[in-house]
Amino acid sequence: MNKIMLTTVAAAISLTLSACYQDDGTVLAPNKAPPEPSTLDVSGSGIKGVLANALVEVFASSDLETALANTQTDENGDYTLSVTDASGDAITGTFFVRVSADEDTTMICDATACGDVVRGGVVPASQLVGLELSTMSNSDGSGEISAEVNALTTLATETILAVIEDDADIDLSDPEVFAAFQVDASRVIGATLGLDLSETNIFDVVIVDASVSADVSTEDMLAATLTLINGSLSGLEPGTDETLADAIKTYIAAVRVVTKAIINNPGAALDADTVAAMARINAVQATVSQAINDLAVIISGDTGVTVGIVNIPDVINPSDIAASVDLDDDITGGTGGTGGTGGN
Repeated sequence: MNKIMLTTVAAAISLTLSACYQDDGTVLAPNKAPPEPSTLDVSGSGIKGVLANALVEVFASSDLETALANTQTDENGDYTLSVTDASGDAITGTFFVRVSADEDTTMICDATACGDVVRGGVVPASQLVGLELSTMSNSDGSGEISAEVNALTTLATETILAVIEDDADIDLSDPEVFAAFQVDASRVIGATLGLDLSETNIFDVVIVDASVSADVSTEDMLAATLTLINGSLSGLEPGTDETLADAIKTYIAAVRVVTKAIINNPGAALDADTVAAMARINAVQATVSQAINDLAVIISGDTGVTVGIVNIPDVINPSDIAASVDLDDDITGGTGGTGGTGGN
């Protein structure tokens, strides 16, 4: 009997110590410890030439207005940041990463020349302010993703964004949908550059700083070609009262206009705005097709090893872009337009 009474008293004391009371004596449940926040580590680099001290922001693909985290690239163009979720749930979904040049940003020239700046020299912030490069990457809940940012990932990302902005049913948080869009956008951008990227995911290609000759691949012709295309865009000639950033942004915008128009209706005649954008693409194409050969010669001379590249045409035909869309219809929403219930 005494043992039972002692156990009961001990239990009552324990309840009293662990419970909380309101003023009227109502017993409240003990407070639970909050869950440990989960994190998603995002790392990568900004290469359009190495972009140092550039702003890096991460967004959920469903909300491109609200940055989840931000940081700056270091002197090598590298960055690392973390997205946090207070719920403690694994962070999954597709994320948009943007690298923006501001008044503190500099860039290593990775073309044969960048205006008055020689290859390997430093392009000042005054030529870069307003330049934005981007990429997208999917998290499977493992806690980390890589998100490399360059001009080519930007072109592919802009193509994806142009398609989904007109179709609210497309859910990029679904990894299968996102993977299909990556492959399709890569193929379309390849056609826009005069390359066959039907078996290549641009987001997975290792693009390096073309100003460092030893870093350019001598074994993978496609990776070398894409690296030199990325570098050659730094050599675009700005128009009157324009900066290098303006010249690159105008080209990116032109590609978005053309790819969106052709994806929406591959067989349609181009309207006046799309024709003008196509003319801008071909003006850049003529420059880049020669520039990648010039860069390959310089790099081969520096290293003593021939850099093999895929020759690209100096003129792009809109029908070739349309043909890349017709290979399958995922990017138009035919088979990849729906799916998934994730919110990111």
